[in-house]
Amino acid sequence: MKWKGVFSAIAGVIIIVILSFVVWRFFVSSEDGIYKQTRFVMHTYCTIQAYGSKKEANRAISLALDRIEEIDRKFNFRNPGTPLYRLNNTGTPVTDGEILDVVNEALSVSKITDGAFDITVYPLLRLWGFSGASQSLPARSKILGALGKMGYKNLILKDNKLRKTRDYIRVDLGGIAKGYAIGEAVKVLKREGIEAALVDGGGDLYALGKLEGRPWKVGIRNPRGKGVIGVIEISDLSVVTSGDYERFFMKDGVRYHHIIDPKTGYPAKGLASVTVFTWNPVVADAWATALFVMGEKRGFALAEKTPDIETLMITTEGKVLISSGLKENLEIDRVEK
Repeated sequence: MKWKGVFSAIAGVIIIVILSFVVWRFFVSSEDGIYKQTRFVMHTYCTIQAYGSKKEANRAISLALDRIEEIDRKFNFRNPGTPLYRLNNTGTPVTDGEILDVVNEALSVSKITDGAFDITVYPLLRLWGFSGASQSLPARSKILGALGKMGYKNLILKDNKLRKTRDYIRVDLGGIAKGYAIGEAVKVLKREGIEAALVDGGGDLYALGKLEGRPWKVGIRNPRGKGVIGVIEISDLSVVTSGDYERFFMKDGVRYHHIIDPKTGYPAKGLASVTVFTWNPVVADAWATALFVMGEKRGFALAEKTPDIETLMITTEGKVLISSGLKENLEIDRVEK
């Protein structure tokens, strides 16, 4: 991968957007500038900033957010009447092409990562309470029971249909749908004539174009610290972070988080966060989770040999790993344990 001109950074982990219009607020005419809208959708706050005339930018942003809401409704497996709800509850095969495309990407990542990413992990998330409001440490027997009710190999995608081989399998695209929604929002912005925009889906980002030759600036936070520890400049790139600080609870001094290892049934160990840099936000979304589950050695080694995937990992001990395609562009501040 060639990253020169894309990055100029001081990095850490979770992506926090620095409002670019504060840094670069310049005008071509009395109305041209950066405009912003935020909506709560896909269980997070989605913010889009776009450069253009007031009317043009706001129209494009509204349409892009509408598209995200549309995807949220269709991909929500809890909504009666949706293709995933019917698959999960009645076994009706999914034939919707849009969902099949995302499932195909998910299954591809599952195979490459030996199941580290698995869209059938819902029974474990429900057991741990990460799909609701209350979390707790389950009994080992219950974890083993949940493990027996999942597995991406129980899904068959063939002849433009998604089927499951076991009635108890439940498909949840929550680990990849946001990336898809971000990508679709970018398509809408481009269609509406926007050449520079920043789409932020709760910290999962895509930066479209440049602001009069300048990349978009985003800040990155230490997973164990406070505030922004650095700035990175990106253009036509997606950046997604998975971290053990997003949803977690503490018990007897142990941090239990929502990134569950599909093989053990317990939260993945060793890493505090994984940031993935790639052109496709769908890929970035799935790979950030997969690499986190795989861990420092296996995950980093796989990222190094996979085209168009760059990563920055921070272990729970504060060790920083930067893939070779990023080393010349990233400078890391001190990372706390």
